Amino acid sequence: MLDPLYYTTPPSLISIFFFFLMIRRPPRSTLSSSSAASDVYKRQLLPVGTDSAGACICPEQPKKFGQASGSLVYHPVANQSQDTGSGAVGFGAGKCKDWPSTNLMQQQNPTCDIRHYKGGQWACHHMWSLLDADQPIPWSDQPLVFHHKYRFWVQPFQPSYHTPLVLGETVGSALLIGSPWEYDVPECDHGVPGCSLVKGTWIHTVVGSTMGQHNFSALNFHCHAPTCLSMEVYRCDRSVSVGDCNSSVGELICREEPVYGGTQAPAINATRFDEPGYIAIPDCFWGPAEFGLEAPPDLTGWPLHMVKTANATWGHYGEMAGGQPWVFG
Repeated sequence: MLDPLYYTTPPSLISIFFFFLMIRRPPRSTLSSSSAASDVYKRQLLPVGTDSAGACICPEQPKKFGQASGSLVYHPVANQSQDTGSGAVGFGAGKCKDWPSTNLMQQQNPTCDIRHYKGGQWACHHMWSLLDADQPIPWSDQPLVFHHKYRFWVQPFQPSYHTPLVLGETVGSALLIGSPWEYDVPECDHGVPGCSLVKGTWIHTVVGSTMGQHNFSALNFHCHAPTCLSMEVYRCDRSVSVGDCNSSVGELICREEPVYGGTQAPAINATRFDEPGYIAIPDCFWGPAEFGLEAPPDLTGWPLHMVKTANATWGHYGEMAGGQPWVFG
C-alpha cells in the first residue's frame, strides 16, 4: 500500500475489481445513480506504467463538502401494496450558504450535502413512506387523526387607521440560518460541532448574520418546541461588518422561547393560555405606544445576527431555523 488512496497488487492477482456500497438496511429513498455517481461513487482503474509490477486504483477527487449534487429517488417495496410512493427530488450543490449567512457549513451539518443527508423536509413528499424497506407501513387502513386548536381575533379593517403589512419573506426580509430553512440537530456529545453541556442538558447552537431590510411590525421564528429552546436576533451598529456582528456587540431586537402551559410560567400563569399540554410561542410585536409597544424598528442597512438553540439530547432531522417578519410595504 502506497497511501490510503493508492494500492499496488501483482497483476497475477488482478482479474476483476468489485466495488460495493454496503448499506445496513436498504432505504426506500436512495441517491440517484445517474446524477450522484460522478460526485460520490465513481472509481477508475488506471495503469501505473509499462514496467510496473502493479496497478493503481485512484478515486476521483471528491467535491468539497456542500458541492455535490444528485437526487433522492423513492423506491416502493414490491411486496407492500400500500407502498404507492414514486418520483424523485433534486438535491443541488450549495444548499447551505457560506459564512456569515450561517455556520452550518463550518459545522459540516449533514443537511448541507447529499452524500451525508439523513432525512428531513427534503425527503417529505406525497406517499413517500420514510421507513426502512423491511418495515411494514403501519395502520395503512386507518387515517391519522390529529387536532389543531386556534384562536382568532378579528377587527374590521379601517383604511384611515390601519396600515397594510407585507409578509417579509416575499420581499427579501426572511431571516434564514437553515438551508434555506431546514437543518439537522445532531445527537450531541463531546467534540460535536455546535454542542455544549449546560446544567446537564446538551444544547446545539447555530448562528448566522445578514443585512437587514424593511421596517418590522412583527416577527415570528420557526421555534419548534420542545426541540427549540430559543431564537434571537440582534442588531449591530452600521459600522460593524455583517461577518463581525454577533450577540456580544449587538442589541437584542427579539427573543422567542416556548412557554409551557400548566407550569405556572409567569408569562401566561392564570390566563386562558395556561393550558396543560399546550405550548405558547409568543411572537415579537412593534406598534403604537398607546398599546404599550415599542416603535417598529427600521432595520434597513443594519447588520443582523441570529442565534438558535435546541435541545440536542437526541438527534432531530428537518429542524427549522428561520424568522418570518411582517413588514411595512
